[in-house]
Amino acid sequence: MPTERIEALRLISQRFPADPVVFTCGATSREVAALERRENHLCVVDSMGLVSSIVLGISLGLEDTSTKRPNLVVGVEGDGGMLANLNSLATIGYLQPSNLLLIVLDNEVYGSTGGQATFTTKLDLAAIAGQCGFRTWNVDDLEGLDQAISESAAPEDRSGPGFILMKIAPGNASVPLLLDDPVTLGDRFTRWLSTAMGE
Repeated sequence: MPTERIEALRLISQRFPADPVVFTCGATSREVAALERRENHLCVVDSMGLVSSIVLGISLGLEDTSTKRPNLVVGVEGDGGMLANLNSLATIGYLQPSNLLLIVLDNEVYGSTGGQATFTTKLDLAAIAGQCGFRTWNVDDLEGLDQAISESAAPEDRSGPGFILMKIAPGNASVPLLLDDPVTLGDRFTRWLSTAMGE
């Protein structure tokens, strides 16, 4: 039985307690906010497809720092959001930031707008990312996700950006709406990131 998205989000949150993690809009942001609120989390409310671009900007900014901390910049995207900004994979692959990890939770539907099928019913996003120069992993359960995170996050093995594709069950968890102002969410995250970088 495929893993529910909220369970994958729980594991991701636990594995990255001190690194910046950017979550895609819609049900994903609602579910992670219902699980726990962390200052190192940025929920990208009402901005479909921008997770990969945001984490690229953060990762490039952190590469320019002497401390190179936090260790990794993580983006959590859905298949619909990734399809909305496929060109970002080419840009990331060209620039090759080694401190960037994209995790795509692929349920093959637009989960926040009615469950319409996405192109990933036929297209393999990990294969596309691999052609763009990412190190890639395909997983379909929590054990596989945990192992892929360990491998992709190991500093000694990071030769470029990482991409984990996890097939998950369709459907959304029954959680409250995320009604926070996007400006407030962004400000809290920016303040945390500045502190984490020692500024």
